[in-house]
Amino acid sequence: MTHPIGSLPIYPSNTVTLNSSQNDDDTEDHQNSQSTNTSRVVDDYLLVPQDDPSRPAIYTSGDLYTFLATTKETNFGFNAFDFFVPAGGGPPPHIHNYEHEAFFVTEGNFRFFLGNEAGVPDTDKQFILDGLPAGTFIFGARLRPHGFANPNSTAATSGTNEGGRIFSLTTPGGLDLLFDFAGKPVTNRNNPIPLPSPGVDPKQLEFGQRTGGSVAFPGYEPPPGTLNYVLVLPDDAPEDLKENIKSQLTGIDGFSVSTYSERPTFTGPFGIDYTSLASLPETGNELSYNEFSLAPKATNTFVQANLNGNQEVDPIKSLATGVANIKLNEQGDIDYSLTVKGLNFEKFVEWGTPQTSDNKDYVTGIYIDSGDGGSNGSHVFNILDPSHQDGSYQWIWSNPDGDTTINGTWHQTDKEIPTDLSDFLAHSGLPGQESGFNFEVDTSDHPTGEIRGQIASTTNDFPDQVASEDYEAFYVRKGQLSFKIGDETRLAGPDTFVYIPPGKEYSLGNFGQETVDSLAISVIPQAQTPPQVPGNTGDEANQFNPPIYGTSGDDVLVAGSNDQLFGGEGDDILKIGSGGHNLLYGGSGSDLFWIADGRIPDTVPDTRQLTDFGLPPLEDTQNTIVNFTLSVDKIRISGISDISSFDNLKLLPAFGDIRSTSIIASLDGKDVSLANVSGIVFNQLSAADFVFA
Repeated sequence: MTHPIGSLPIYPSNTVTLNSSQNDDDTEDHQNSQSTNTSRVVDDYLLVPQDDPSRPAIYTSGDLYTFLATTKETNFGFNAFDFFVPAGGGPPPHIHNYEHEAFFVTEGNFRFFLGNEAGVPDTDKQFILDGLPAGTFIFGARLRPHGFANPNSTAATSGTNEGGRIFSLTTPGGLDLLFDFAGKPVTNRNNPIPLPSPGVDPKQLEFGQRTGGSVAFPGYEPPPGTLNYVLVLPDDAPEDLKENIKSQLTGIDGFSVSTYSERPTFTGPFGIDYTSLASLPETGNELSYNEFSLAPKATNTFVQANLNGNQEVDPIKSLATGVANIKLNEQGDIDYSLTVKGLNFEKFVEWGTPQTSDNKDYVTGIYIDSGDGGSNGSHVFNILDPSHQDGSYQWIWSNPDGDTTINGTWHQTDKEIPTDLSDFLAHSGLPGQESGFNFEVDTSDHPTGEIRGQIASTTNDFPDQVASEDYEAFYVRKGQLSFKIGDETRLAGPDTFVYIPPGKEYSLGNFGQETVDSLAISVIPQAQTPPQVPGNTGDEANQFNPPIYGTSGDDVLVAGSNDQLFGGEGDDILKIGSGGHNLLYGGSGSDLFWIADGRIPDTVPDTRQLTDFGLPPLEDTQNTIVNFTLSVDKIRISGISDISSFDNLKLLPAFGDIRSTSIIASLDGKDVSLANVSGIVFNQLSAADFVFA
């Protein structure tokens, strides 16, 4: 069972020679940790290759699901997943009451269940489609049941596992939160995928009841106006398969069936010809799902590094940026030119006028480091240390716009140039191809790295960039597709997912040797309603006593029943006494929300808990924290013998609102909702947000 979402809601002047006051050890390790990440978030975009070990992944339904784009990364816009399904795997038929889900078979052959559950006697209400090959697309509209299975395909591999693969995209986002709650985290992809437990997973049931999901029971009928399934078969699918499926589904209410060559085509961004697999009208104006092929194009490349705080292994919200051009000269030495914006170079120049007003952003070092994108390495060359190079070949100046430029040459006689770096500069590859080296700028505020940029190949031959209006996603199936996103050039090889958020300028091009085949999806941003303020079971009037306000100091406010507490500007304590149905509003300080002290506040039965399916009875205090601030405020529970640590709590979405959290404890054979936290997703809270005594 999957779930829906009930309520949803970024020319030289003043030239001087280098000051020699800096002298760091070039052999120093840059930071302490090492990382093997193969993808990274850079200024909010994503580029994720298949089976990327840095991405979250879970086991569920006997499958391995990798999160390509999470709810947090897309601001609830959509989720994208790689579903690796071994033979015998796949979820049972189920319904999404909120999400649309689009499936694209990338490897292997699959069986899909569309309509009611398999085995329903009324055969004209359920359809089993066998042998759907790679290249098959299915749009499963919300409120229409679907399921899939891999009977025996072993075309794909993940670690030591064999099976098939499906690229899944759901909109709006939120499905990953179910998987995060109910799935088992993957720690080693080489391990065998565990078999699922028999029956419906109680954790999925518990999560789904709060967000409206359900299994596809026999006799279910989608309501009038539900969008159609859209099924598109590849043109090279076996003829008997195409004929069989068309004869089975053509003319049946609720289905649209075609092949690629029968779908509409259009010319879109960058002059590319697209085949529409699902149009905006077919998806209720929520997404368009397209396929394109792009022939190779000749190009001239050069090597550059674009520096920003997001490329740090631990990203930094820095306003500074930089761009470095780097090349191998005829003598086999490296010429470089680095221009930095928004940092203060006063320490390294002869003039004394600061370039910025912030005394924390003084540059303390500039290095060329080893290390792939997303990982740390060692300093291999210290640009601002003349004792390790011939200073007469290096110049630094302030530009009229306040930027600072450093030009220089790294001679082999200064310090040996790594062979890997010189080889990359001599044969840099396709635009977006990255070296294992980067430029790094350290400051007094961030001594282990303020901004960083990977040394990579790029080109000026991209089409003009466009600003994305929607959530843009690509899945490169074949070939190598170069992207220019903002100032950065990235290369996406086969089976690579790319996400570009709204408002980001980007372009793309095929500068390789073979035709690129890719999917291109646009998800239309939807209006997000504010989080609900959960506080009752939905039947009684939401009546409260007059508000109780704090002062500008540190206050202690105590709620009885039906009270509203409003903290002021200080560090306030907002405490629940013995009553229920209270609202707690903190203020601008570090507030303590004390939700239980020595006893559980008054509760009422919550009839929404699915006790008929084996879940325990639920009691609800109906107390709600309205404006909790992560890493600032705290939630306190004291004097309850069975609740002494974070491990004694269970966090779930509030009923009907996946963006709010219920804090639940299991006591005396029943569940007790101690409080709801409005506007905080359940997996955002951690032990650091709680105090126990």
